[in-house]
Amino acid sequence: MSTDASAVPDPRAEMEERGYEIVYRPHEEMARYNAFYNVEYEGEVIAPPAARREGVPLNEVWVSELYRPYERYLLHHELSEIRFRAEGYGVEEAHELALEADTVFEGDPKWEELWTEVNVVPPERVTALEGFGPTLFERIQRNRPYCDMDELGEVPGIGPERHGRLRGAFWCLDCDL
Repeated sequence: MSTDASAVPDPRAEMEERGYEIVYRPHEEMARYNAFYNVEYEGEVIAPPAARREGVPLNEVWVSELYRPYERYLLHHELSEIRFRAEGYGVEEAHELALEADTVFEGDPKWEELWTEVNVVPPERVTALEGFGPTLFERIQRNRPYCDMDELGEVPGIGPERHGRLRGAFWCLDCDL
């Protein structure tokens, strides 16, 4: 589904036109989620449970400061998720549909780099590795966030061989939590 990424509308500009403020927060506060929102979209307030728990003010989108270099992709994802939520999809379903919408960036090196970071990598990229199925991906996901690739060695079912495959395919932000 690869298209010219420059043809993709600027999600920051669209969010600002809608009156949303993009707020970069310390990674320690955002590490489990990376980004979330509490916004009014076409007359409906849309916020995932994490945003409600964290007290995100109305019409703010919070992003971990460590993901600033990937702003375009994260905001595109969040905006897609907001649209799908407005169409009536639940949180998880909207997230999955937003991941599909994100493929508009396929072939963009910066996007490819982001989607190989272990804290945001989608399931199909992990399960494509030999010896990694959905159950192991769920264990990896459940133990997020990671600040170092060595931490993956603590996940049940990841021995030295699997750990080596993960190290060869993915990377991790050095967040020093």
